[in-house]
Amino acid sequence: MTKRLALVVVLLAGAMALAQAKKAAPADPWVGNWKLDTTKSKFHNPGPKEETLTVSAANKDAVKYSMKGTDPAGAAYTEAYEGKPDGKAYPLTRNGQEVAKISYHRNTDHNSTGNATVVDGSTFTESVTLSSDGKTITVKQHHKAKDAEYDDLIVFTKS
Repeated sequence: MTKRLALVVVLLAGAMALAQAKKAAPADPWVGNWKLDTTKSKFHNPGPKEETLTVSAANKDAVKYSMKGTDPAGAAYTEAYEGKPDGKAYPLTRNGQEVAKISYHRNTDHNSTGNATVVDGSTFTESVTLSSDGKTITVKQHHKAKDAEYDDLIVFTKS
């Protein structure tokens, strides 16, 4: 009986320690749903009518997000990305088709940079910043196409 009691005590202590460790781990401030703020965003070409960004991971081990939106012509679209912030390029898909490869590098807990090559041969770089209050994501992109270079500013607010 004493051995059983000792085993129960050890198991309970382990479960409590695990629960405390889970409580102590801070939530990833990037994770959640974000709405495109069309009034603060500035697009070179007409931007989406609306867009929702869902971030599942944005930490030192993984970057995973998806988007649902409506383009300027009124057509619905989805985008998805899953990779690591290791400087290697991973595919970005739009409506299930690969449209670009993006590599991300995590600079701080609140900033990452990315380099992308689009299937048409154009490229873009981006800086993605989470505000200190955790309520806004700002994406600054610089695009290089065959005939032009331009910048986009994309702002999302936590929903």
